[in-house]
Amino acid sequence: MIKMISSMTLCTIGLLVTPSSHAEISFEQALQQGCAKVKQYASTGKKFYDQKQYKKALAQFKNQASWSQFCMMNTDETSIQITERDVAIAYNNIGLSYAKMNQPMWARAWYLLNIRNEVEPKSTRFNLKQLPMPKPSTDLSGLYVRYAGLGEWNHLTVKKNKTSYQIEFEGLYMGIRSLIYGPNMGKFDTTMPLSKNQTVYRDEDCLIDLNFKSDTTSGNSIKVTQHDGASGCGFGHNVYADGVYLKVESK
Repeated sequence: MIKMISSMTLCTIGLLVTPSSHAEISFEQALQQGCAKVKQYASTGKKFYDQKQYKKALAQFKNQASWSQFCMMNTDETSIQITERDVAIAYNNIGLSYAKMNQPMWARAWYLLNIRNEVEPKSTRFNLKQLPMPKPSTDLSGLYVRYAGLGEWNHLTVKKNKTSYQIEFEGLYMGIRSLIYGPNMGKFDTTMPLSKNQTVYRDEDCLIDLNFKSDTTSGNSIKVTQHDGASGCGFGHNVYADGVYLKVESK
């Protein structure tokens, strides 16, 4: 039996406005309104999950994750208290929903957030063991992700053409007010011959190495190393491509 934890829980990025008018409200008001919905997102997600409406449950649990973490980051400005365990519960619930939707690679990515953070490890480790082991593929095309925070992921999309792979990066910096005012963003694209497993992106003083790897523990992944100077690779403030990206979808 897969273990699901229900407790606290999200929203989409963007400025919140009052329903009766289009007047902007303050950050503190928007924060309080969003944090007040955390329990509702959790309970609604569980209701959909129990009804086997997993896609609808997933949307609620993603709201749970985003707003739980956001409210915890802004704890000094809201009366609603959120803990790390509440965030871990949301991650676990998202993983369960992806598993039910037959998307085990996405489920694995969410479970691994808890294991790396060492929060709620017992239930998450149990659920992780229920997933099929990753199967590395010689076809490198697909979607690779690295967590950006607040329920959002940096993306590397790899598309296979006749002679090469087209690689597109979309990165985010989820700042302390980003659920209300939006994230900083950055993009680049490059190519790699089909016979290779390493490539670089260059632009002025920016150099980004991409190394494709595979193993039976993680499946396919990309190790990205960013070297930049004053240009910051042209990305938004604090957006970096650095890190390990796990393959979560095949193309």
